[in-house]
Amino acid sequence: MKISFPFRNLMPTFFAGLLDDPLLLLRTRSNGRHFMFDCGQLHHLAKRSFTNLDAIFVSHAHMDHWMGIDSVVRHLIAAGKTVDIYGGPGIADKFEHKLSGYDWNLAEDYWSNFKVHEVFPDRIDCELFPGNESFIRRSLPAEERNGPLIYQNDFLKVSADCCEHRVDSLIYRIDERPTYLIDRQKLEAMQLVPGPWIGELKRCFLQQLSYPAELKITCREGNQFREIVIRDVGGLVAQLNKPQRTSSIGYVSDIGFSRQNREKVLTLMEGVDLLLCECTFLREAEDRARSSSHLCTSDVNELLAELKPRFFLPMHLSRSYSRRHQELYQELEPPEETTLLQLPLQLTPRPLLANEIDWHCYSGPER
Repeated sequence: MKISFPFRNLMPTFFAGLLDDPLLLLRTRSNGRHFMFDCGQLHHLAKRSFTNLDAIFVSHAHMDHWMGIDSVVRHLIAAGKTVDIYGGPGIADKFEHKLSGYDWNLAEDYWSNFKVHEVFPDRIDCELFPGNESFIRRSLPAEERNGPLIYQNDFLKVSADCCEHRVDSLIYRIDERPTYLIDRQKLEAMQLVPGPWIGELKRCFLQQLSYPAELKITCREGNQFREIVIRDVGGLVAQLNKPQRTSSIGYVSDIGFSRQNREKVLTLMEGVDLLLCECTFLREAEDRARSSSHLCTSDVNELLAELKPRFFLPMHLSRSYSRRHQELYQELEPPEETTLLQLPLQLTPRPLLANEIDWHCYSGPER
């Protein structure tokens, strides 16, 4: 059955199976831009998935969440763009060490840049790795941080909080930003003639710009038309705006079930429509979950009972359950109003064996 998500502008795709390295890719319908959450095994993604990539949000730098950054650099090195990377403290050092493992003596002026943002509770540090300078690190001014917000554009906002996983591990919330919808019935009742002014108001609304001091609009009176001047433009925007519901996505990957982590998840993920959350162990392995700072099914059930998302996708099950994975869905107990989504066991392609490779002799062109 095809899932009908409530998102107006966000298109989420989970590019992993239940046992694969987690990877969430978001696409914004309006402009086709991509946003990646975690960066593990990526070789199965089509190259065009990288072409429109604007930002990567990494939970933590364990190998299964971070190793794919090499593929990102490889695919985008010649794209001539700047890609943002968000992660916890120390992620810039790790990215620098990744790059230092290669020779960049053939750098070109058109190579891409990577801007790495380290998320702290009170600020976001920023380091630039310019491609045309062989990715030599350059520090940029830090940004003040007041609240959970770390990134936004015209269509979405990304918020984050830092949880404990023996290392810092960021959890993320993605909120659709409201678009400006014109209430056509109100427009008709006010006898205003649609025109380029609507596009101007939408642009100001989306980009949070100041509205013009006055606006000239054509007004219809019966069969006659005349031009009027609106000086309370903000009031007109509020009057014509059609109420809408915005939706949100929560991404929780690799955290321990401590009291502090639990409170952070419940606070940041309150009211999310789609929750993606790790569930690494079954209930019987609660001790293993605690010792490795992961979640088990009973932990996830407790979170679901509080959050009550419209959709829930469990992910990142331990490979030790490869023959028992159906028990995960049997142990999960989402609230009645929550739809439980199920992943295939694996999406990444199986590696080839040596005896599956055929060697052929070149016999020359046919005569």
